[in-house]
Amino acid sequence: MDYTFQVGVISLQDGTVYWPKELKIRTDPSGPPFVDTPEFLESRHPGTAQIKIKCASEEYGPISHYWIIVVPGNFTKDDVLNIDSQNLEKSTLAMKPKISLAAPIAKKVKKAVSDEDDNDDNDDDDEEEFLTEKVKRALEEEMLEASEYVADESLINDSGISSNDEEAPPKKTTPRNKRYLHESKRKLDGIYIAAKIESQEMRQLVKEDKTFVLGDGKSYHGYLNHPLDSNNRYSLMMRAFAQNPENQRQKDRPFEYRAPMQEPIAKLHTDSLLSESFSIRSATAVIGKGNSSITWIIIGIVMLMFLSMFACLIGWRFRTKRKGTRITRHPSITKVALPNNGYGNGNIHEASKLLDAYGRPVINGYEMNSNNINMDTSMVDMYPSLPNGSSTTQNGGNYPTVQLPLPINSSLTAMTGNEIARGAIPIAELGKHIDRLKINNNDLFVKEFESIDGGQHFTWDHCLQEMNRIKNRYANVQTYDHSRVILEQQDNISCSDYINANYVDGYRRSHAYIATQGPLPETFNDFWRMVWEQNSNIIVMLTNLQEGSRPKCDQYWPNRDKTKYGHIIVTIVDTLELAHYTIRTFKIENLAEKQSREVKHLQYTAWPDHGVPDHPTPFLMFLKRVKALATPNAGPIISHCSAGIGRTGAFIAIDCMLERLRHENTVDIYECVTQLRAQRAYMVQTDDQYIFIHDAVLDAAQSGSTEVPSSKLHHHMSRLLQYHPAGQTTDLEVEFSTLGRLKTLNSQCKIANLPENREKNRNSNVLPFDSTRVILEKINNIKGTDYINASWVDGYRQRCAYIATQAPTELTINDFWRMIWEKNSCIIVMLTKLRENGRERCAEYWPTDGPIQVDSLIIEPMIDYDMNYYILRESKIFDQITGDRRTIRQFHFVEWPDQGVPREAGSFNDFVHQVHKTKSDFGITGPITVHCSNGAGRTGVFIATGIITDRMNLEHVVDIFTTVKLLRTERQNMVETKEEYQFCYSAAAEYLSNVEDINDQQYQ
Repeated sequence: MDYTFQVGVISLQDGTVYWPKELKIRTDPSGPPFVDTPEFLESRHPGTAQIKIKCASEEYGPISHYWIIVVPGNFTKDDVLNIDSQNLEKSTLAMKPKISLAAPIAKKVKKAVSDEDDNDDNDDDDEEEFLTEKVKRALEEEMLEASEYVADESLINDSGISSNDEEAPPKKTTPRNKRYLHESKRKLDGIYIAAKIESQEMRQLVKEDKTFVLGDGKSYHGYLNHPLDSNNRYSLMMRAFAQNPENQRQKDRPFEYRAPMQEPIAKLHTDSLLSESFSIRSATAVIGKGNSSITWIIIGIVMLMFLSMFACLIGWRFRTKRKGTRITRHPSITKVALPNNGYGNGNIHEASKLLDAYGRPVINGYEMNSNNINMDTSMVDMYPSLPNGSSTTQNGGNYPTVQLPLPINSSLTAMTGNEIARGAIPIAELGKHIDRLKINNNDLFVKEFESIDGGQHFTWDHCLQEMNRIKNRYANVQTYDHSRVILEQQDNISCSDYINANYVDGYRRSHAYIATQGPLPETFNDFWRMVWEQNSNIIVMLTNLQEGSRPKCDQYWPNRDKTKYGHIIVTIVDTLELAHYTIRTFKIENLAEKQSREVKHLQYTAWPDHGVPDHPTPFLMFLKRVKALATPNAGPIISHCSAGIGRTGAFIAIDCMLERLRHENTVDIYECVTQLRAQRAYMVQTDDQYIFIHDAVLDAAQSGSTEVPSSKLHHHMSRLLQYHPAGQTTDLEVEFSTLGRLKTLNSQCKIANLPENREKNRNSNVLPFDSTRVILEKINNIKGTDYINASWVDGYRQRCAYIATQAPTELTINDFWRMIWEKNSCIIVMLTKLRENGRERCAEYWPTDGPIQVDSLIIEPMIDYDMNYYILRESKIFDQITGDRRTIRQFHFVEWPDQGVPREAGSFNDFVHQVHKTKSDFGITGPITVHCSNGAGRTGVFIATGIITDRMNLEHVVDIFTTVKLLRTERQNMVETKEEYQFCYSAAAEYLSNVEDINDQQYQ
């Protein structure tokens, strides 16, 4: 990219200003941001496949050429991830004489006949027989080896590219292809480059809407397009190369100066996602069978027609008998649903909906959370025509679009019947309702979501005006005219009142929210004008600035000090970064009105790049913090993600339903989403988000409000420990038993239960979840070498602040030290003795008399400190390969009895404090590794205590129940017993007492 800067200099000593000088700078190009996956269309002839390929974006620099890479079916996406270009090129060229070529593409050519046979009625039969024999002969020759070449008459077109509209007529050309003649039974056993396509050729191909013929036996810029084997399965990928910057500089600017770079030059190629595997068997089989296959096809079509008619009759009769059909506030709206994206199960990914101006997803192929899926990237007419004859597909600018709903089949409601037509649901029935909808891989959930009104309800003329289009982040996320936020006009400019934002009603409150897109640099001033004019004191941000390799939002606030946005000055006062969200405090000042206000900016940073959070608990904690900071008399809560419809819709829906629960004890999420879409189009984008709303509302209802102000903790504990008159239970016991009844989402432990991993587990009841397990580096690609019974656990301020693991066994000592080294963990917390109650609880994994060696690691003992109730052991760990050294500190708490919990919480609190203080004092950034015997009970108490005390210091609240519930979403059975759960309360109360004593002493 070329840039021109005017650079001036001001002397700091005397204030002399030197006239700016113009500098022209060219940045290094890099590989494109993404490459579309090749799409297999059909196999028309033996040995070939018709594929559709597309140009890559040249956003990061011009494209030089493309490779079409063929991957046999026994390879996975991991095998081709970042494969070296030179090695791939060498192996492809080396394989050239070893790979046999099939005959040229079989075309339906007419057999030359004599004049006396011109009127023979069997001409067609002769033609088919000739074709069959020619194909058979070609397939036999495909197995011959390359030791001798003969010239062959080609029957394909010169380019190997055919039109989608009609098949090119047979054309004979001069001999240019060669075939191998000697027999060989070798098949393709590696990944190879089938063709190289120059950028100009690719643009011409796309412009003419042609497909590429894979396996035509021709050479494309030195790469042989080998015929495909009908007995094999294949996948495809594309690699796009940027132009070489050094060569280009030497040609264009031979005397240009290149400044020394601290960073390496960017990678000059980008790979597409690996396509779904395909086979060309069907084409070969049909040709081989001849006319008989056509007969069976006709029979199949006739049967399919009868079945379709029968299904329509049943659907019509069922629809006429339906009762209790849902009537929405807008009964005239055509029902629409988000389309199936081809991923299976009807699941549509929020990230997959972001399309650039060319209709391609603005997402890197390898960022997709997929299993070799093929993403449909074709641009389709995604909107019904509007009443005024215009179409919402109008782009009008080179900026992205978001894939929006398509009209659904009108029989969907009839097909699903009363399973979709539901009204208000009592909260007592919500759990069963959700379980029913999740049967068969969320099938009913998907159908219910797809039946929600999702088309254009009202006009959106203002957002389509020419001056306003550049203010839209996505071309097809429009604002309804009736609910749009209207800014005060500036200088009588008509379009200065526009911003891509809509008012959204809350529960029993009009205009409770403003749903808007992530601000663009062009709209920063408008955004802060809206904050001021609407008197909003809360901004909710539900995206990171960048997720994966794609920008989702531009930073519209200053990093430090202050920045002027129009007539609004924004000053950052404070920033508090926590594990799942960040709170910023801004002071905004209106220069025209000479007034200032305080605004809280809450950014949820734990929403994953793809899909939804694994568990709703952290999000509910974030929502609770938002509500706590909101001022009752302030303006609407301003909420945005990237497009302002997906995550923003989920946030508002959850908040509305929780407000409703406080008054009605019922929920109606279906109706809520319907009404949201009537105020801002396409709110709640995916069925995953729709399911997440249900899970979050259920989680909040089942857990209740267990947060207590720190000042009320002692009173709260005394109430919890009182026995109920009618029974022998306390509220604390009820609270703990409730924890055991809560369901943990995404709690599969498949990896831990694999045969090669079972013997590594101390306790079969404490296993790491697949979603949170610590993954080691594999050794020689041996199964099971990446497994250890350990889980990532979030702290209060930091994600993955802890590793919770079992005590090492003799079998897993090496794995333990590998984990310590690979995950850069320099602090180990041990909460068990080697033997308890006469049984082995932990292997002695640390060095005592001398160094121990684990693979390339050497661990040497340094010094031990006896600290009364714990022992501090320091060791040095050295990697013989890299030469790196680290100091490892092990804190061994020795006051935990064999049974029960410590007698005094004070010493344990001090132990927790010393561990975290050491991490802070030495600037350690890696996780703290915590283990007891099984890595759950005492380990959970230690981590919970650290989180509870941190939160008490910052928020002055205590919530033991939610803290333990959150830990159990990350590892099984954290804080195992009622005694351990009560000890968490005791530790919090003891900590609070010490803080109060310190404050009293300072006051005196």
